[in-house]
Amino acid sequence: MPIQALLFDLDGTLLNREMSLVRFIADQHLRLIAPISNCPADVYQTLFIEWDQRGLVWKDRVYQQLVAHFQLDVSPEVLLDDYLTGFAKTSVLFPGTISLLESLSSSYRLGLITNGRSDLQRSVIEAHGLQHFFDPILISEEVGLSKPEPALFLRPVQAFGLEPEQVLFIGDHPLHDVAAAKAVGMPALLKSTAPVEGTLHDWSQLLPFITRLNQESRF
Repeated sequence: MPIQALLFDLDGTLLNREMSLVRFIADQHLRLIAPISNCPADVYQTLFIEWDQRGLVWKDRVYQQLVAHFQLDVSPEVLLDDYLTGFAKTSVLFPGTISLLESLSSSYRLGLITNGRSDLQRSVIEAHGLQHFFDPILISEEVGLSKPEPALFLRPVQAFGLEPEQVLFIGDHPLHDVAAAKAVGMPALLKSTAPVEGTLHDWSQLLPFITRLNQESRF
């Protein structure tokens, strides 16, 4: 069966999370940390990223550690609220993402599934106008499911009225995205920031990959 719909992850796939986080940390340090502390910006950034563990540790714990480590005269709650309200403003998508989605939307159904808090993920989605491209948009906190739970992957497939093999999933996590999608019968493609063979490094590689999948499905 040919591919008729695509499902995307958000962080690390459409959103350049690493660059977005670095930009936000620098901005937050300049506004809220530098005026009250001699804590170096580069050390603040390094520890933030280390303790964040690619988003696996929620930011309340990260900020508690930062405040204690640098003995900052600001509460973790203030820093967390600043993150929730400000991260989307400094966030950036990978180059060519919007033009890709505009091109795909004329030929394919598009959906988005992502783990995370609803308020934060919605603010990022709306900051970049992504809500105009995706239906459904499933956020783990809103639906009570999170990757790699099979039900989260199958829900948009059912909404499309398609079979799993007709929906291509694209994400940046080998287990939570790619392996989990394949486990429910979906073809999946790993998004990578490095040009590694067998992964999607540049959006220009996506349509040729879909073409190959469709050709293989004929046999």
